[in-house]
Amino acid sequence: MTQEELNKLYENNIKEVNKLNIGSRQKIKALLQGINNHGEAYIKLSGAIEGGNKINYTHIEGEKNLVTTIANFVGLKINDTTLETHYS
Repeated sequence: MTQEELNKLYENNIKEVNKLNIGSRQKIKALLQGINNHGEAYIKLSGAIEGGNKINYTHIEGEKNLVTTIANFVGLKINDTTLETHYS
């Protein structure tokens, strides 16, 4: 990905994360930070509901396995398209 694409992806993801409730926001941010610190994997977040605890994601590139591992580590429920916290 180009730096411009990465910047747009980052801006989009932060905009989506900020819609979530505070507990969910922190968990998703921990996931994004973990992905950033442990390898090169990119996801695009979408569909967050204001004050909600679920967000859709699309794996863009890199190790999808890394995303699943870190999501489980930070306590997220993950499937092929959705990340969810227990904070409602």
